[in-house]
Amino acid sequence: MGRRSYSFPVLLISLLFVTISLSTLNTQVPLWLVHSYFPVWQIGLIGSSYFVGNLVGTIVANWFIGKFNAKLTYSYVCVLFAVATLGLSFSMDFYSWIFWRFLIGIACAVTWVVVESCILVTGTLRTRGKMLAVYMTTYYLGTVFGQALLRYFPTDVLYFSLVISTLMALAVLFILLTHYKLPKKKHNTFNLMPMILHKQARFGLIGCMIAGMIIGCFYSLLPAYYAHLGYNDSQVANWMIVLIISGVIAQIPVGWIADKYGKQTLLIVEMLIAIMACLMLISGLFNVVATIILGATIYTIYPISMAWACESVRKPDIVAMNQTMLLVNTLGSLIAPAFISLIMDICGDIYLFVSFAIISLYYVWVLTNNMIKNRWSHN
Repeated sequence: MGRRSYSFPVLLISLLFVTISLSTLNTQVPLWLVHSYFPVWQIGLIGSSYFVGNLVGTIVANWFIGKFNAKLTYSYVCVLFAVATLGLSFSMDFYSWIFWRFLIGIACAVTWVVVESCILVTGTLRTRGKMLAVYMTTYYLGTVFGQALLRYFPTDVLYFSLVISTLMALAVLFILLTHYKLPKKKHNTFNLMPMILHKQARFGLIGCMIAGMIIGCFYSLLPAYYAHLGYNDSQVANWMIVLIISGVIAQIPVGWIADKYGKQTLLIVEMLIAIMACLMLISGLFNVVATIILGATIYTIYPISMAWACESVRKPDIVAMNQTMLLVNTLGSLIAPAFISLIMDICGDIYLFVSFAIISLYYVWVLTNNMIKNRWSHN
């Protein structure tokens, strides 16, 4: 028990270094590309390549853990993260940056699987929920810290990469101080299709994809949008902090409201509020307030949808459903930036928020239609 209690905070410290690195890189990469006069569609595709890496990393993570164990797998992918970030400094080339961002996406997904697996294996029924809550809080705080620290990072790609490499070395050092061991699986028991085809979980899965689509655009395209408005790198980081911290603050109260009034009803209300925020941003009205509202609504869609989908399956299927939701969320994250960046290139940057409003309106229609059908069936 002593080792477990000692290892958990050390694991979170290691995660913090990884999250800070990822947060700074997710904002800085689009800014580098804007400064190098890359078109928006290329910025979107480079952003999508990171999420393709997330998808691949999620799928292969269990194999790597079984092959090398948890600590070594985590250490190797931290090294991969550092090497891929250094690779960005080799050339400002579209195809090479797609490749390096793809590798970074794999590394990040594997670290998340390792951390979440360690928590699920060592936690008990009484402590697992609290541990996951602390984990998510650490992740979000690391994201905010990364945005806040961005102004102190060097803007040159090579020196920036060296700072990231230092943070990755610290992450490896701390993970090696833990005592986690994960059980090896003899075969992969994960089957995607039964979870996707599960009728009661369908609307929660759609919510996970919607959240992935919009949040993927937040990280891939929103920094470029602000840069095109004339904001400097520090100001862009401040806007991202406002967006992300709004989502952090909203997590607990929104979760309480979801339990009290129902997840489907809350998701409809949230989507309508998000549409209102998008219309405010399109019109240029109360941009700070609209950004706060948008962050608070969009960042809470995924946990609510996840809880809703998991309620509809048996206990033995919860892990498989969680994996399915992560994959669906990642799929949305990699598709949306590529397509929306093309729309922005053709129609203008403001169509980023037009796209958000259309996506949100679609989900409102799906949920409302489902609610009406359920009421008719009960009557």
